Amino acid sequence: MKEKRCYDGYLVKKLDPVVFMMPYVMPRRTDSEVMVDLRLDLEKVEAFIRENRKQIPDLTLYHFIFAALVRAAAVTPQINRFITGNRIYQRRSVRISMMVKKRLEIEGKESTIYPTFENSDTLEEIVRKTKQVTDEAFAKLDAESNGFDRLVGVLYATPAWVLRLFVKTLLLLDRYGKLPRALVDLQPFHSAFFVTNVGSIGLPVIYHHLYEFGTTSGFLSIGKKEIVTSITPKGVIKTKKVLPVKLVLDGRICDGYTYSCAFRTIRKCFEHPEWLLESYQPEEENFCQSY
Repeated sequence: MKEKRCYDGYLVKKLDPVVFMMPYVMPRRTDSEVMVDLRLDLEKVEAFIRENRKQIPDLTLYHFIFAALVRAAAVTPQINRFITGNRIYQRRSVRISMMVKKRLEIEGKESTIYPTFENSDTLEEIVRKTKQVTDEAFAKLDAESNGFDRLVGVLYATPAWVLRLFVKTLLLLDRYGKLPRALVDLQPFHSAFFVTNVGSIGLPVIYHHLYEFGTTSGFLSIGKKEIVTSITPKGVIKTKKVLPVKLVLDGRICDGYTYSCAFRTIRKCFEHPEWLLESYQPEEENFCQSY
């Protein structure tokens, strides 16, 4: 029997019956959103970034977050799935989308990058791939040759009834995984994760909705760094710097325990950032068992 495929991935077989039925019981992604609030300890990560600036000159915190997401998807591949046509598919790679501005000004030009990573990518490889697509995006902004912007420019001049028909056709094709590859490559909505760094523009962390169009199953929002105070079991008051992160996830692609394992892997990345300098090996421990 021929394997059912679409451009983004391949059909997952032998699912748990409840997981299999969820896309039929809850067919809309925006009706299936679950929200998670994380506080990630920055002490070791910031020291790690300072120590590795010579080895990886362009390394920043959001590169590290990309790397932590990629590693979590490697350890728990179930979070790198998506739903189309009421069926669950596994992605072949980890594509992450993010909006970037060339200058932090109201009129500053912005673009969306969506680098694609492999499970085996190290932190250095993730920085290199991200920088490459960011430089290309900014070059296209300067040349006013961004493909997605050109497409929208054409649609601006299209009569409203034609535009409605065009969008309905795209939504129908997308629903069954039949969207042309050229259109999938042109826009950011067919990604494993969409990341927004609202803290970089001075906003508090937010929950951002998912989209019905495309296949993105997770939206991650990064807020401003915070100082939090806690009391140890021995009554000692401690303060530490944390990164507030809010996630909105498609609750149908896997169960809560699997998501919990992925979050623990992300926390482990922040506790042991040197782990990301090495390529992921499938025989490595699933950190869900270490808590």
